[in-house]
Amino acid sequence: MSTLTELQRQVNEAEAKVNELREKLAQQKRIERVQAITSAKDLIKTYQLSIADLGLAGKRSTTHKERSDKRTVVAPKYTDPLTGKTWTGRGKPPAWLAAHLSAGHSKADYLISNLTSE
Repeated sequence: MSTLTELQRQVNEAEAKVNELREKLAQQKRIERVQAITSAKDLIKTYQLSIADLGLAGKRSTTHKERSDKRTVVAPKYTDPLTGKTWTGRGKPPAWLAAHLSAGHSKADYLISNLTSE
């Protein structure tokens, strides 16, 4: 059993060395990154480079909402002659129209084009 214990100890020591080396490499990469950024900033300042000079002036990134929001204003199609409230005909009908429809009226009765031509 002593050989199993000894092997386990060696494995633990090896894992500790691996973790130590990984941390040293990560630290070295962080240092190199900071040095690269500093060097790049110095070059940009020395040669007065712009974003366009570096080829970074590409198309502006947009959010999902900016890309997909193509809504336009739509003129009202229906009106409530009692209150003057209007509805475009898109989406869920408003409460005033639902009430009129449940009372037996037709949507056509509330079309703005029908009310103005009378």
